[in-house]
Amino acid sequence: MRITGGFLKGRELLTPPSSEREIRPLRTRIRKALFDIIGHDLKGVKVLDLFAGTGALGIEALSRGAEFAVFVDNSPKSLGIIQKNLEKFQLTEKAKVISLKIPEELPKLVSLVEAFNLAFELVFITPPYEKGLSMRTFISLPTSLLTPQAVIIVEERTSKFNLTDENPNFVLFKTKIYGETSLYFFRYVA
Repeated sequence: MRITGGFLKGRELLTPPSSEREIRPLRTRIRKALFDIIGHDLKGVKVLDLFAGTGALGIEALSRGAEFAVFVDNSPKSLGIIQKNLEKFQLTEKAKVISLKIPEELPKLVSLVEAFNLAFELVFITPPYEKGLSMRTFISLPTSLLTPQAVIIVEERTSKFNLTDENPNFVLFKTKIYGETSLYFFRYVA
């Protein structure tokens, strides 16, 4: 799996063997399409990568100019891979890796990132499929973590994510379907 744009374009990410199904990185072509939609220049953007897995999305954002990325996962294997990828690409000073169980521990994230004086312009929610985690995380995402007009991208298996009216602060502005994967693009309206 390679970085698709920015100063790290073409560099290979460390990933678990394909036989290990507990970590499911977003496929390269879908990741490239995602960044084609949100833009290639992310200069100064702060990124929150929830269910970060290998860190591919946050690292791709850093490669494209993001100022800082926070990677959140609760799998020790994922956290180790993310840290190794950040070290490999010399990005450790532009990133923070946090171990939390999402969505249950999202409130803890607020106090953790307040210490860094961060608000995020870009959030990725890419949990394991069909466990209800995408909707629960999206609904419980603390808006205090977001800047006005922040973009939140949710990945889920196609036809499994049903937007409800429970969170009127978010407007769906695009949906893209790639086989079994759907990406939902929301904007935070404060």
